[in-house]
Formats: sequence, structure tokens, C-alpha cells
Amino acid sequence: MENKASLKLKHKFSFLLLLALSVIFISGCEKYDDGGTLGKAEKRISANDWKLDKYLRNGSDETSELLISNFVESYPESGALTRSYTDNSGDPFSETGAWEFTSDKLQIKVSGIRSVELTNFTGTVSSSSYNILKLTKDEFWYNFENGGDSHEFQFVAK
Repeated sequence: MENKASLKLKHKFSFLLLLALSVIFISGCEKYDDGGTLGKAEKRISANDWKLDKYLRNGSDETSELLISNFVESYPESGALTRSYTDNSGDPFSETGAWEFTSDKLQIKVSGIRSVELTNFTGTVSSSSYNILKLTKDEFWYNFENGGDSHEFQFVAK
């Protein structure tokens, strides 16, 4: 038969173990603002090629104003970023750069890629840092500031 002190110690240990597991679970479930968990970011971003579905400038949908089409980005685990699209002359364009998550997985740092001519109004835009808004198995959204405007790209799995 267990004594009361031993039983109290077991209850305290069980409580502390449950508390520690809860903290680990909750911190592993941190989410992006518009959806997706940070804990699955690497798996999710590299699982698909991402096709641009919608472009927003300062919160307004300007997808119909785009001068480019078939815009696709790929983020394989190797860290090589591939971007392809059809430019405003109808010519295919493709380039390869590099990407990596920031330590908190809230941003992606990119390098080795050129700016893109998006619309007649915006001209060319670029950024070396993308703020991730959403990253699920089917959708990937990011935004950045350039030329005094906020540019949001909403991709779907290709």
C-alpha cells in the first residue's frame, strides 16, 4: 500500500508532465495569420509547385491587371528557388535563385532572382524578404512592401 507522500508525489509528477506536454503541443501549433502551422512549414512549402491565383496591391485585387501569366514558384528542400512565367511579350521566362526560412519561419529570404514587371501601374517589383501569411497543403500566401505599396501574392498548389 502506498503512503500519502508517495501518492502526492505521483500526482505532482503527473501534473507537471501534463503541463510540459501541453506547452510543447501549443508551441508546436503556432499558426500563420491566415492559416497553416509553423511546425509544418518546410514540408508544406516544398511539397508543391505554387501557381499564382491572385495578386493584391494595397488590399485591392489587381489580378486582371497583371502583365504576366502562368506565374509559378517552387521551393524545394535544397534551397533553390525556381520561378517561371510568361512575360508581357508572350515569351516564357524562368530563373533560379535561393531561398531560406527565417528562424521563426514567419518570413522567407530570397536571393538571386530579378524583379518582375507586374502591371502598367506598378512597373517592376521585388523584395528579398517575403512575409508568410498562409501556408497550408493547398495554399501559400505572402506579401512584401515595395515602392510604397503592399504586394500580396496568393498561390495555390499546382
